[in-house]
Amino acid sequence: MLLDLLNKALLLVLVLSSLNIVRHLYYFIQAWAKSNNENPQKYILDRRSLILLGLSIGYVVMAIIDGLTLT
Repeated sequence: MLLDLLNKALLLVLVLSSLNIVRHLYYFIQAWAKSNNENPQKYILDRRSLILLGLSIGYVVMAIIDGLTLT
């Protein structure tokens, strides 16, 4: 019972991490598409967003390599 709840929580964290990565990719592509030679536009992250993005990428990569479920 407790293991099932923990597996569902891990799945939820994986979905939220994936959504965070997609969000940042969208904003990066949007800034890149608006940028040109006369008006370069940077995609700037604050410290908190950068840490969360790093944790999200790390968790998704770990889930791909190791798997998601606990036994």
